[in-house]
Formats: sequence, structure tokens, C-alpha cells
Amino acid sequence: MASPYTHARGTVEVADRAVERVARAAVLTVDGVAPAGSTAGALGTALGRTYPRVDCEIAGDHVRASVEIAIRWPAPARQVAEKVQDAVTTQLHHLAGLHVDSVRVVVAQVVRVADEPRRVR
Repeated sequence: MASPYTHARGTVEVADRAVERVARAAVLTVDGVAPAGSTAGALGTALGRTYPRVDCEIAGDHVRASVEIAIRWPAPARQVAEKVQDAVTTQLHHLAGLHVDSVRVVVAQVVRVADEPRRVR
């Protein structure tokens, strides 16, 4: 199902999958969120078991988003979750023209991510 967005010149339909992709991209811009490739091994990635996971319920021009994230150690979980809420809300409003009723964020995993690849000597 697509959500309608009415503009002065007409109506634009935004596909549900596109809304979830906008939300996922917003999540990955937040400092402290672990990059998708760092949250699962090759098998997990192939099976789609990486973070972030985003699910959006859309009704008309309103959306409720549920987001599961992995954060980088030692990022403060509460602050990262609040920044994710803000980023998702802002991007869904600006890019998809939706009114965001809620963004539920769950920190599902904490990972240690190396800032730089290490060389073996």
C-alpha cells in the first residue's frame, strides 16, 4: 500500500517499502549506530539478519515506525536512541511528506567495531 502525499500541484504516492528505506537510511546516519555489515556474519547478512531493522505502519499520511538497532560500544544507548528517533522523524517528514506519530527504538545489540582495519604483521 502506498501513502498519498498531497502537494499544491497534485498527489504523490510513496510506497511503503520506500518509506522503510528512508527510515533505515536515516538510522544509519546517526553517530553511534553500528554499520549494517558489523552486526552479523556472512550467513546472517545473507539471511537478512542485520541491524538496523525497520518496520513502518502507514495510515494515510501518518506513520508509526519501529526500529531495532545495534550500537557501537561505548556509545550511550539512550542518547543514540533519541538521535535515531529525531533522524527518522525528520527524514520521513521531509522526504516522504508524512506525519510521524511515533518512532519506537530498541537497542537490540551492542557491538565493538574497529575504527580502522587492523593489519597483520
